[in-house]
Amino acid sequence: MDFNYSDLQRMLLDSAERFIAEHFTLERRRHLRDSGSGLDDTAWNTFAELGWLALAIPDEFGGLGGSPADVSVLAAALGSKCVSQPFVTTAVQGVHFLANAEVPRTELLEQIAGGTARLALVHTEPGERYANAEKRQTQLKPDGQDFRLTGQKFFAPDAALATHFVVSAELPGEGFALVLVEAGADGIDSVNYPLIDGSRASDIAFNGTAVSLDAILAKGPDAAALLVDAQDKAMTARLAQAVGSMEEILRICSSYLKERKQFGQQIGKFQALQHIMADMFVATHQSRSALYQALANSDKDRAARSKALALAGITIGEASQLVSRQGIQLHGGYGVTDEYEISHHYRYLLTLEKIAGDIDHHIRRASGT
Repeated sequence: MDFNYSDLQRMLLDSAERFIAEHFTLERRRHLRDSGSGLDDTAWNTFAELGWLALAIPDEFGGLGGSPADVSVLAAALGSKCVSQPFVTTAVQGVHFLANAEVPRTELLEQIAGGTARLALVHTEPGERYANAEKRQTQLKPDGQDFRLTGQKFFAPDAALATHFVVSAELPGEGFALVLVEAGADGIDSVNYPLIDGSRASDIAFNGTAVSLDAILAKGPDAAALLVDAQDKAMTARLAQAVGSMEEILRICSSYLKERKQFGQQIGKFQALQHIMADMFVATHQSRSALYQALANSDKDRAARSKALALAGITIGEASQLVSRQGIQLHGGYGVTDEYEISHHYRYLLTLEKIAGDIDHHIRRASGT
């Protein structure tokens, strides 16, 4: 794998770093967290104008046909400023569902690229953690030529911001299925709540929601494979976000150690703090290497890709805990306060780990259990 940025990636990174630094200031992120739905309409429209929402859409559907490496460049830039907009759920995971469905949803892909549609996966059910294509309690019950969707889902990231849901359910005679449901359809009850990083998630009940036959994206083994592939793409992007956040923590802490003085000198001259920074530096660079390893295996068979992602998840999960906690430690008691950016990175990294899969989950995945 070529680790040098391509011309596209350099242009993408330059535009991303410039816009994100100007728009997603600490004050702006706090405002979004504390008011409204958490969606930044201005930023989302800019995402569309810059082509970010079309990046992962294949060429044949009018997108840019970006690779997982291209997406990771943008995701790392978003992570550097703790951007909690629904980019991964919509423009990475959602795009994969629509583009690789049994009948691709071209019109909805165009709406995503234009910034007018957002998708969320509604899959996890009570009592589960990091579920794949296991048997669902949620049911698609026949109703004439169509179906009724009934069941309970919980912890659906970004569902509160979505215009459409991709819902997993059991389909009689076919087993596992994925269906496309409009978020405002009748028979849907949602409980929306904020996560600690300012993003949103939802618990959702479907009470006989009408689903047409052509709303089924995939069924049987094809649906199971589609779910796994979409989850892996989303996880890769979230790992890149975590790497971007850790690299920004290094910058923040390096600057702080040069500015803060104690006993008449910069605290960065204290050897104990230099050792902490060295550990953080090594962990962050190991994380980027693990991300590259996952990207290098992104086009391999599912077994190889799964193992590479699991190993990257372990490395980056452990590193994110060390780097964010030590970053707070370097700031002293001030580091945990809302006024200091380091505390936002700590919460952001913790949320990313729990959504993408915690360390124990990745250990089990790597070992095949």
